[in-house]
Amino acid sequence: MKTKTLKVPNKLNELTLGQYQKFNKVISEEPDKDYLQKKTIEIFCGVNISEVSNYKYNSITKIVDIINKMFENKPQLIDRFSHNGKTFGIIPKLDDMTFGEFVDLDLLMGDWETMDKAMAVLYREVKENKKSKYTIEPYNSEKEIDFKNMPLDVALGALFFLKSLKKELTNHTKNYLLNNSKNLTQHQREVLTSLMGGTQLSTQLADRI
Repeated sequence: MKTKTLKVPNKLNELTLGQYQKFNKVISEEPDKDYLQKKTIEIFCGVNISEVSNYKYNSITKIVDIINKMFENKPQLIDRFSHNGKTFGIIPKLDDMTFGEFVDLDLLMGDWETMDKAMAVLYREVKENKKSKYTIEPYNSEKEIDFKNMPLDVALGALFFLKSLKKELTNHTKNYLLNNSKNLTQHQREVLTSLMGGTQLSTQLADRI
């Protein structure tokens, strides 16, 4: 019987956000150690769990160790990346984030199952690209982009970046509300009140990362 060659990833850019979403769902179910190890290999190496059950125990632990080491280093922010033949860029200035972007991002980042949709708010197709400067297309909440296959290093880099900006995001929320409260509709005020719980929207967003 011919042995199937197993490709074990050792860099985050070899994984996708969709794979990590599946992995996070498994973790949330609090599985036992053996099952988690087998699911880790199934998800990140692309093999059926029934095949993993036939591997030697030492081989399984070595593969899982390799995968776990990928998550030890803090991922760096990647402002632009290629996906499905297009270039996408993160919102150039978070201070210029619109109300719609801000609220949708907060809602979608509250659950790993919708993290791909959150990334579609944060990253949009680049329209003009000039060395370090670029512009992205306007935000359209109705436009759907499949980011489940986006590189995992891009998604995690963005999340760590936002977490490090927790203080700046909180200040941005305060300033935004002070400067724009008169322009908000009653519905928008209700949405903000619900999201903020009477306190700070940005703090909630950063705490969910």
